[in-house]
Amino acid sequence: MKIAVEACMQGELDNVYATLLHLEKVENTKIDLLICCGDFQAVRNENDLESLNVQPKYRRMNSLWKYYSGQEVAPFPTIFIGGNHEASNYLWKLYYGGWAAPNIYFSRFAGVIEYGNISIGGLSGVYNAQHYHLGHYKRPPYDEYDVYKLMQVQ
Repeated sequence: MKIAVEACMQGELDNVYATLLHLEKVENTKIDLLICCGDFQAVRNENDLESLNVQPKYRRMNSLWKYYSGQEVAPFPTIFIGGNHEASNYLWKLYYGGWAAPNIYFSRFAGVIEYGNISIGGLSGVYNAQHYHLGHYKRPPYDEYDVYKLMQVQ
């Protein structure tokens, strides 16, 4: 199996896919899977830009919206691990992982998934020595107030 790995896609799906398709042609090979290791920036619409964890001057629609809407289809199965620059309102809806768009799978912010006969593990986060020993305290993905806020957005 040939697996391509992209460190941080930053929402540039069109560019990454075009580069990999070119590589397939030049190298006479077939890519079976693309893994994006964080900072995928799953922005479907302008509303998602409001929850994108980047400074406002860097907020752009980029190209996921084309794949989410079905206008484009990812040329290879794509799995991405959540990073620190994501549209949190959308990815919280996929808290346990799921299809972010046809042929594009969100594997969560931490966990292991099976793809064919391989296991793919991912763990999101940015190392900060001052925060290292603070711990991470989980809570269910939604409480009543979160659900109410989501209903108001839709």
